[in-house]
Amino acid sequence: MPLLGGVRPPIAVLLTLLVVVSGLALFTVGNSHDRAVSRAIIDSQGDIAADSARSLGASLEQNSADLSDAVSLLGQGGQKSPKAVLDSLAGAYDKWRGLAVVDAGSGKLLAARGEKVPLDDTEGLKPRLVVGAAGAPRLVSYARLEGGDGTEWLVVSSGALRLPAQQGGRTTYVTDANGRTVAASGPQAGDTGLRAAVQDWNLDVRREGGRYFAVGRAEVPGGEHVRDLGLTVATVVPVPAGTAVADDRRTGLAAAGALLAVGLLVTWLLVRYVQRPLLGLHQEARRIARGDLGRPVAVRAARGEARRIARVLESLRLQLLNGSGELRPRKRRGGLRAVVVCCAALVAAWAVALPLVTYARSGDHVPDQAARDQQYRTQAAADRVRRTLGETVADLSSIARLADGTRGGVGEVLDDELPGHDTWSSLYLVDRDGEILAHSGDTPLDVDRKAALASVKPGTSGVVQLNRSGRVPVAAAVVPVGDGTRKLVCELTPDAFNQVLTRSGLGRSWLADASGRIIASNQGFVAFSSMPSPGGHTLAATAQVKGATAVDGLRWRVVTHKPLSWLRLAGYEAERHAELAALLALAAAALGLGWLELTVLRPLRALDRSASALAAGDRTAVIFPVHHDEVGSVARSLELVRQQLAASPREAPREAHREARSCSSSSASTS
Repeated sequence: MPLLGGVRPPIAVLLTLLVVVSGLALFTVGNSHDRAVSRAIIDSQGDIAADSARSLGASLEQNSADLSDAVSLLGQGGQKSPKAVLDSLAGAYDKWRGLAVVDAGSGKLLAARGEKVPLDDTEGLKPRLVVGAAGAPRLVSYARLEGGDGTEWLVVSSGALRLPAQQGGRTTYVTDANGRTVAASGPQAGDTGLRAAVQDWNLDVRREGGRYFAVGRAEVPGGEHVRDLGLTVATVVPVPAGTAVADDRRTGLAAAGALLAVGLLVTWLLVRYVQRPLLGLHQEARRIARGDLGRPVAVRAARGEARRIARVLESLRLQLLNGSGELRPRKRRGGLRAVVVCCAALVAAWAVALPLVTYARSGDHVPDQAARDQQYRTQAAADRVRRTLGETVADLSSIARLADGTRGGVGEVLDDELPGHDTWSSLYLVDRDGEILAHSGDTPLDVDRKAALASVKPGTSGVVQLNRSGRVPVAAAVVPVGDGTRKLVCELTPDAFNQVLTRSGLGRSWLADASGRIIASNQGFVAFSSMPSPGGHTLAATAQVKGATAVDGLRWRVVTHKPLSWLRLAGYEAERHAELAALLALAAAALGLGWLELTVLRPLRALDRSASALAAGDRTAVIFPVHHDEVGSVARSLELVRQQLAASPREAPREAHREARSCSSSSASTS
């Protein structure tokens, strides 16, 4: 028989695969990666650090971009003195701690406002991070401005690093490319041990006496204006002992032992009822084809097709011997496929039982810190929405304030300013009756604009929700222009909020209006649909969008739902390992038993039908072997018998029997 053909390889491969899966179950099922602190808490710290890093990077980028945009607007107006330039910038934005105007050619300081701005290095005019006299980090940004008499000025700003609010004992560190801590905020900001610990990227849990600290880190991404600062944000939070879950090795041991027993039982069934009878048929068929007709055909443990083919061989032996013994047709009952189905059922039973047992035993308690972290991240998302609205109002105010003094007024700068803001869909100027005086971008929303803008007090800035129904939710920032009789309005695209709600590991998040209707989401949503209920096995959190006068009247809130299965809790980890082992066991059974079905059982069933027809007297149908294996050997032997019967129905069998007996007698005398 060929090495890779026949009945043996599928059975051997099936047993090997089941042994491998049982070993995998032994080392994975019930094996928790928790050590001192739950992995769910460590993962959440990394997500919080990534959120903080993105927010810090966006803040630095916005800081530098706003200076460039504001100075560009100033350049469109008439000539101003250095002091007037600083007054205009300070009136438009209050984010800069210090401002200065420097002559680009000589480096002479022309005007300054606020704290002292570092002017010792202006080469390349790239934003850079410096540490001020008080030890506070500052982002120094530059912008060119054409001054009087054809001279060129440099406008330099100094802005602070804006760290997130610290809650629940959390501490945030910001380190530079050299590993130096440039900023820290929180109750442990002065802890030198933690400052050193955040430098080690391989350390995610630090122990100090009986306390544990979970550490998360993320690099601050760069942008178009701010690049290669090399900053890293690290967040540290104290967690109590006992959040980790110990290994449950008994589950893995029991699962591996049960699968090994199933594999051995399956192998025994296949060897006893498939392999051995088939090998017996192979030997008996070769004996009959050679003309050895002296003893009856006997095949041990034959069932189904093997038993019927054995009866056919016995009938053919008698026909070859004395011309009698034609086989009477019988109703076909059972087959070897039942053995294969039984084996598949045994493996499937193990694959179904293992996850069920794991589900029943995984009563993981969600650590309180994980729930607090979800609430913290939800509040951070609400703060990002607030900052987005606040930055929009600030940018719009700067356009209204700075461009109002240009030669053409606000109307001429709308087309220039809109392309620089991806989240602004349209920008227009309206009068006190809501009539549009100038417009740029998409067509404004068709609403009663006068009534919609009436919620903003005269002479103040604010944010309004323009519609409460429709296909696309639209919010707008509104700022007064000049004496307040006109207003500059910017309509925001839904992506302005969808982007800030999208964070890794946050789960499903929505922005809901005052009526609880959805107006933005980090996934697809139906505008103004109702908020879904969290359901079971979900971490749910909500946070109000508040903290600025411009947005307080909106009464928006951010809602997040995070499935507990997303958390790397020991119980859910065990469930996933159990499911993986179950799927692998089913795949192994499908491969081994499917191979056996296609290469052995199907040809054997076809041979059973051909052999029965031959025994019943059909001498014309040629029996072709399908494969060069045991079934093919039986088919070739039956074809030889068919040819003998077809050649001489009476004399050829007897002559063959005499020759066989003569050979046997000669062999005996020689002995």
